Amino acid sequence: MRKRISLRSRLILLSWSLAFGTALVLTVLLHLRTQRQLLRQLERTLETKCDEVITVLKSAVLYPMLEEFLVIETDYRSSPYTYFYEIRDAQGRLLVRSPNMGDRELPIPEAWKRGDFGTPIHFQTEPHPISPGDDRIRLRSERLELALPGREPATLVIQTAVSLGPYEPAVRRTLRDAVLGATGSLAAVFFLLWFVTTRSLRPVSAMTRKASQITATNLRERLPLAGRADELDELARVLNDMLDRLGGSLRQMEQFSSGAAHQLRTRLTRIRGELDLILRSDVADPPRSQLERVQEEVERLSWLCGRLLLLARLDQQTGNASLFDERVDLEEVVNELLEQMAPLAQDRGVGLRRGAMSTVRVRGSRSLLVEALLNLLDNAIRFTPEGGSVAVSLEADGDVVRLSVEDSGPGVPPEERERIFQPFYRTPRTFAEATDDGSGLGLAIVRGIAQAHGGRVEMLEAPSGGSIFRLVLPAHSGS
Repeated sequence: MRKRISLRSRLILLSWSLAFGTALVLTVLLHLRTQRQLLRQLERTLETKCDEVITVLKSAVLYPMLEEFLVIETDYRSSPYTYFYEIRDAQGRLLVRSPNMGDRELPIPEAWKRGDFGTPIHFQTEPHPISPGDDRIRLRSERLELALPGREPATLVIQTAVSLGPYEPAVRRTLRDAVLGATGSLAAVFFLLWFVTTRSLRPVSAMTRKASQITATNLRERLPLAGRADELDELARVLNDMLDRLGGSLRQMEQFSSGAAHQLRTRLTRIRGELDLILRSDVADPPRSQLERVQEEVERLSWLCGRLLLLARLDQQTGNASLFDERVDLEEVVNELLEQMAPLAQDRGVGLRRGAMSTVRVRGSRSLLVEALLNLLDNAIRFTPEGGSVAVSLEADGDVVRLSVEDSGPGVPPEERERIFQPFYRTPRTFAEATDDGSGLGLAIVRGIAQAHGGRVEMLEAPSGGSIFRLVLPAHSGS
């Protein structure tokens, strides 16, 4: 199964991915811009060098002074760049070159070689004239008409070049600085996104926690509002309105179920009374035996209606533990019920024993707690085979009380351990098929009683292979 990614993580990853893409594009653009700026700066320097050569050519004797100028210009020890000079006539004959070139020559633009002189200034990148395998140069070639002192105007080609050795490390340094800056910015953006997203989704977390606690038994609870009047508050209001409607529908269903059960019980009581009057008279068989069977079914239906009424009332009172104000001694209740259920257990060949006991008290309804324990004991005895045992234990653990009923029966399959607490659900019967005449409401009533007292009921697997039904209730502060 694919691992689920939370909404917060998705928002952070999406936003950070957009920031990463933006930073990547900006870094590339910044690198290209810096690279171009450095190259233009070198080209402007080459233009300045060419202007200096032109100035020297116009103001002095051509070759001696120009050669001295080129020696000086190519001997800058403080500059990381190396410059090269070369001057040719219109026919491409070499007139003078800087001494640092030795016998090497700078290339003429291919267009000029073909006679295409439309562009007077031409830039190109070429291999280094001295060490072509290790470096490159940026070459500027300018073709111009120039009147030299004492000579006729002539067309000259003045070429100035600079080695790109220091240029490329400078470009790499700017790229490195841009990457480091972008990495730091992305880290800051990530933590900022995490902080902002976590803070923004905090109301969602509160709504989720509250919504997970709301069930059919506590629909009076409502989702919290952050008070910001934003979309999350609007969502909480809509969901609260939905809970109001659901609560109203459930209350109507509970009232209908309670009213229907009450009406049925009233009618069944009247029928049972009529049957009692008839059976007191002299009625011969077989009508008498048929009426007695009908009377038994009527009594069973009346008992079932009473259980439904109890279940409906428990649903209405769940979570309102203040309605139960009796101070109940659970050890006393256990002792009474063990004595009461002993004949039934003996009749079925099941050992009923008293386990570890603690003197504990809870606040609630004694009659309802008796009903809960009675249902647990009745289930345990009915589903434990002959020769088995049922044990009742009672312990206090801090602010809770645990009342456990353990049997040595066949147990409950894991897939049915939650379903057995649903009304009218009955597990597939095995050995108890002939004797299990339950209604399927007992464990639902036990859960309702536990929840009405602010507690819960648990079902565990016993070490012997049977089941442990544990009633967990809040302890009375005076116990």
